[in-house]
Amino acid sequence: MGKYDRCMKAYLQDKRRFADLFNGSCFRGKQVIRAEDLEEASGSYVAAEEGQPGKSLQKGTEIFRDVKMRYRSGMILQVLAVENQSYIDYGMPVRCMGYDAAEYSRQLKERKQERRLLTSHKEESGKEPKTTIDEKLSGILRSDRLHPVYTICLYSGEEPWDGPRKLSDMMEFDPEESVRSLFKDYPLTLFCINEQEGFEEFHSGLKQLFRAMNCRKDKERMAELMKNEAYAHLSKETWEAIAVMTDNAAMLQKKDKYKTENGEEEEYNMCQALEELMEDNRNEGRREGRREGRNEGRNEGNLEKTKTVVRNMLDRGYEIEDICAIAGCEASFVEEVRKELLLQ
Repeated sequence: MGKYDRCMKAYLQDKRRFADLFNGSCFRGKQVIRAEDLEEASGSYVAAEEGQPGKSLQKGTEIFRDVKMRYRSGMILQVLAVENQSYIDYGMPVRCMGYDAAEYSRQLKERKQERRLLTSHKEESGKEPKTTIDEKLSGILRSDRLHPVYTICLYSGEEPWDGPRKLSDMMEFDPEESVRSLFKDYPLTLFCINEQEGFEEFHSGLKQLFRAMNCRKDKERMAELMKNEAYAHLSKETWEAIAVMTDNAAMLQKKDKYKTENGEEEEYNMCQALEELMEDNRNEGRREGRREGRNEGRNEGNLEKTKTVVRNMLDRGYEIEDICAIAGCEASFVEEVRKELLLQ
């Protein structure tokens, strides 16, 4: 996992931002999912079969989701997950489908374990549970239900996403239409940051983060964006996420310099930080220009001195080979000086 994926994973562990991502990307900002209805959940599974999900895995290999939370809506429990993607993965539908299948397999395993425990308890008490032969063979009851899984693929890369957006985009179908009709597709819930503008549907630090990410290669747009007052009141996590996702190491190192207190909350002023950083860059550019100017002046002075030495040696009848050895120059340079002398 690269630094961008690690950064987004840590940033989205916050329930408010996690809910905001789903509401902003899937429901146009409508507050469908509330942070208080989310519960942290383990994102690790053990592969039950080789090659699951989307990679060549040995049976028993532990696999991890980036961010996963349980969402309780009334009495119904659902599973929400985010897969962070900083590069284009041309096998993404298979990967996400594999992760979802691993979650359903985990739930199914839990149901079977619960049934075995319940059966064992009833047998000890002398009460045989009423189950059909099919339920006994399946290990679960006809009335058992699983929790639905919803996964967002969050793409934070700079290049336009040209990968598959659904499983059928990866298929080579039989030309016979009647056979293709049997295929059941799996669409990605894909949110590409670089395909969006404004991000008005978001109501957390994600808005400031996504806007900054879309300006990361354009200094003028970034400077204009930082005039927005919201960037003068960033949380520590949002400041750090912007610094990492825009490759601004200097901003990351200097964050404490721009910390302010707003009641009990700490805020960070990125507007001031970027302005000072840009001024430092301008000053460094001026200093570098002056250094280059002095170096060029010295080089020009050295050139004139060498020409003077060559002229004097030509006047005294030295051979070109000797002049080159003593003056430390090329024969072509000596010839140029000779031509200048003839024109005088």
